[in-house]
Amino acid sequence: MATVAITLQPVAMVQNLYPTNSCSNVIASNKQTHFQEESEEFLYFIQNLLVKYRMYNKSKESSVVSGGLQQFIIRRSKRKLDQGGSTFYNISNRLKALYKKDEEVTFNYSDVADSICMIQYLPVDLKLHIFSFLDAKSLCMACCVNKEWSELACDDLLWKCRLEKDTIHWNQISYLSNPQMYLDVDSDWSNKEIYLQCSPDFKTLAHQSNSAFHQVSSMLKSLLPKKVPKVAMFGPGLEQTTSGLVRNMLYIENPVFTRTAMFPGQAGVGGGISLKLQSGHSLHLSVLYTSSRSERENRGAGDRLQGNRMLQAQGAQGNDDGEDRESLYSLNPQVRQFCQTVDAFIYVIDASQDHDIISMSTTELNLVLRERMSSPHLPVLILSCVKTPGDKRIPACEIVQLLQLSDMPQPWLVIDCESESLQSVDTGILWLVNQAQYK
Repeated sequence: MATVAITLQPVAMVQNLYPTNSCSNVIASNKQTHFQEESEEFLYFIQNLLVKYRMYNKSKESSVVSGGLQQFIIRRSKRKLDQGGSTFYNISNRLKALYKKDEEVTFNYSDVADSICMIQYLPVDLKLHIFSFLDAKSLCMACCVNKEWSELACDDLLWKCRLEKDTIHWNQISYLSNPQMYLDVDSDWSNKEIYLQCSPDFKTLAHQSNSAFHQVSSMLKSLLPKKVPKVAMFGPGLEQTTSGLVRNMLYIENPVFTRTAMFPGQAGVGGGISLKLQSGHSLHLSVLYTSSRSERENRGAGDRLQGNRMLQAQGAQGNDDGEDRESLYSLNPQVRQFCQTVDAFIYVIDASQDHDIISMSTTELNLVLRERMSSPHLPVLILSCVKTPGDKRIPACEIVQLLQLSDMPQPWLVIDCESESLQSVDTGILWLVNQAQYK
């Protein structure tokens, strides 16, 4: 009796849910929306019964056989599908037919995994469209699911779109992590390899995964003889809305930099302050201004070359625009002599300015770097500053293009930072010190 009760109870439950006499009347009278909801509920109920059925069937103590329950489910589901079928079943069959190019397909309700993983029956282009909504980390995780997902998640066109979307959000780009460099040289690397090589987030994850190695390498580097690098900081960002950067770094107490000493310059050029970072690294920092404070406050951004104390005019001053602008100016002797003694450069720009204003500042940068053409190892840090976090800024990838950094022989890094809070300034200077000390 116990066996019969176990077998008949699910059947009674199904019959109470879908009475034979009223089932067709309800479907005929209700709207299509109600029928879809009813069918989905029916299929869900059948799946639960089948799970219980398999559980009972595997039990050694139960003698339930496949007779009544299984045959009832087959007949009932077939009747429902003949009357119009559930949305779930029709979509599944259509996708299978599209994928297998076969209209005569069957659907096994007992295979719950196949009924849920519908993506395997989609066309390839639709699968790639779905994968395009995943971020880079999710795509890498999808590669570990199975062979098919690995091939989809490694699609070169998919990573090309991911690269174009994410590059504008990267807060730092260096001479080794510039995606455009790999594209210009027609590299054999795939877009996925380029992305993983250039992405700051993945570099951070790789550094964390190899933390033990980096700790050992840092300890070994600390044993090498090194000197405190002498760094020159200049650029239009020191004279625009981000001019507070120098004040916050050198003259106001902050948790990022510690002032340790002052040193004099020569012929009025090169004096500065020695700073120490929280990591223990030190540097001698000299700030180069193009004019006095009153002159900087009363002139526009486009007048930097005219009256620039770092530069001197040479030859006829005809056209100050165009590609020959650099031939009209050169560094004055005092600045030229000082540039020969420095170990690194920091170039500050105001990333909230217009593109044209930033592109015009390449003349000043190129003239300074020209004096150290014989030192291709000399690092250059580009601080792409805004005053406050809410200020609109030009992305780092566009700064690279505006300053034409891809043509620069020296190692460089562009990093987004804030002049008021000094956010990310120490990260860039730490990179600069490491580059200057061990070269």
